[in-house]
Amino acid sequence: MTSFNKGLGWMPILFEAAEKVRSQIRKTLLNRPTLEHTELKKLLDAEAQQIILETLRESGRSVHVISEEGDCTFGEGGAYIIVDPVDGTTNLAKGIPFAVTSLMVSETPRFSDAVAGFVMDLYSGEVFRAERNRGAWRGGKRINSAKPRPVREALISIDISKGAPITPVEKLIQEAGHIRQLGCAALSLCYVASGLMDAHVDLRGTIRATDVAAGLLILKEAGGIYSINGVTMGNLELSRKSNLDLVATSNSRTLEEIFNLVAQGE
Repeated sequence: MTSFNKGLGWMPILFEAAEKVRSQIRKTLLNRPTLEHTELKKLLDAEAQQIILETLRESGRSVHVISEEGDCTFGEGGAYIIVDPVDGTTNLAKGIPFAVTSLMVSETPRFSDAVAGFVMDLYSGEVFRAERNRGAWRGGKRINSAKPRPVREALISIDISKGAPITPVEKLIQEAGHIRQLGCAALSLCYVASGLMDAHVDLRGTIRATDVAAGLLILKEAGGIYSINGVTMGNLELSRKSNLDLVATSNSRTLEEIFNLVAQGE
């Protein structure tokens, strides 16, 4: 079996790209503190995108890059690299420590053919990664999602930003033991995969495949479960135009309880 099929051969390239992004962003935040917030966000996204594309080009591999900031192709054939150069740009520009670089490798433009996922925390440098059928890791430690616990005791991330209607998740908010909104979907999914949180819920219909592809593979390999547009463990078109509703949980029992609470809000 080739290193591409294992996903293992991609990890050094993904790490190099993410580490270069982190290094450049630290310089930018240090040297451009007077930039207006919106302009700083644009600069951070643009710099991260450029660095990732340069790293992939220099790797010499043929790849199709599907990125939140724009797609491109190097060579002919090859893997599909699903990229969110900075997930949590608003946090990053404001100095809030929840932002990551997210990259995933797939054999086709479908999530079912994903072979490697990689998420780097841009503040701490901590890495979450997964390889198809080989498990998931936080740093050098194997991770597993949490055991079932009732929603009334659970720690749940719910994204209701940007004017989203609260009705679909109102009952869930009322019932949940603890609520968080990190503003970074990829990191939220990694926290569910690591057992730090019990679920991440985003029913706005605006989250994109590029935001969550790597995090979903990490969650899946850690033993978690998810629903895309109401389909449990559903497939996903890997396009920056793919919007979705997402419920990602540590286990099937928590997923079912969240489904029941959401149904009460419909």
